[in-house]
Order: sequence, then structure tokens, then C-alpha cells
Amino acid sequence: MADDEAGGGFAQIGERLQPGALELSGGLAYGPMIEALRRFLDQVAAAAPDAATLRELAQDLEAWSARLEPLAVPEDGQFFGRRPDLPGRGQTLWPGAVILESDAERFRGKVTFGRYFLGGNGAAHGGAIPLLFDELLGRFANTGGRSRARTGYLRVDYRSITPIGAELEIRGWFAKEEGRKRLMRGELWHGETLCAEAEGLFVTLKPGQP
Repeated sequence: MADDEAGGGFAQIGERLQPGALELSGGLAYGPMIEALRRFLDQVAAAAPDAATLRELAQDLEAWSARLEPLAVPEDGQFFGRRPDLPGRGQTLWPGAVILESDAERFRGKVTFGRYFLGGNGAAHGGAIPLLFDELLGRFANTGGRSRARTGYLRVDYRSITPIGAELEIRGWFAKEEGRKRLMRGELWHGETLCAEAEGLFVTLKPGQP
């Protein structure tokens, strides 16, 4: 279910937050860490390690889990998924889309599905594509000073294979707004080939709704 801060918007490529905001969201070191984590997940998906490597990797991961566990904070204090200046808002649930341009009515960006998102035969997993649309359309539905909205429904039609490892173009726009309902549409392109298109309904929250 997509969500974003009320009145928030896309951070387009090249934009930066104020230094104080960066300090509250993990600082300058957070972005490189997330990029390293993305590369790691891609390598895990692509590799066929021997048993010794797997045992050593498991030990390293357990050690890092133990180191991070006492640093856990409530949801509103976490850095993961709360950095609008970074691709994918600084998390790894969906691929790190970058917004190239946007205005009050539409946006355009780029995204590459890494090996971590492989479904089979060089194609991105079908479940990863709705995640991408829900994130970007949902965030866009909340831009321009509009009140916060949540996903009512999301329909995705698959038109062609979405390849991994290729730079794709993602487009989205407002279709219409009626009362509490905001209808969004999106498309995912590989060059001149339409890979998928989506329609999402986002409903504004009533006063007092979390």
C-alpha cells in the first residue's frame, strides 16, 4: 500500500535535501550503503556459492544482524524508505527508480531491474512490477500539496516482457480526481516497447485516519 508524507513530492535527479534533513535520515553515508546492499542482493541472486562460502556469509550476516538489532527504532524514526532524495527512497523492496522530471500532472523517470528481481528467462518477476507502480503512482498522488492518500486498487496489464539489466522508462500521470478519489495511470517502456501499464485508485484519508 503506497503512502508518503502529506504534501510531499518527488526529489528529481540532482536535487538534495537540506543538511539538517540528511542528518536526521542517515546522513551522506546512507545512500552508498543502500547502493551496496542493492549490489549485494543482485550478487546473491546471481551466484552459486560453494558450501564454505555460504557458511562464512551466513556468519557475517548473523554478526551484522546482532550489531544492528540494538539500534532498532520506532517506524517514524527509521531511515529505510524515508529518503526522498535517493532512488527508491533509500530502500531495496523495489528497484531504485530515479525521477528525471515531474510537474503537477505527470512524471517521467528511469529504472533498472537487477538480477535480484529476476522471475525467469531474463524477465523481471511479475510481482515486482506492481510494487514499482504502487510506489511511484502512490507517491505522485500525494504531491502538489494534496492531502495524503492510500491505495484503493491497482490494476497492472502486462504487455511485453520486462527485461532485467536494461534501463527502462517509467511514466505516470493524473487521469482524474473526484472527491476523495484520485485515479492515476502509468506505463513502463523498454525503448519503443510497452512492457506494462497500470491504473491505480488512491483514496484520501478521512480526518484522524492513520
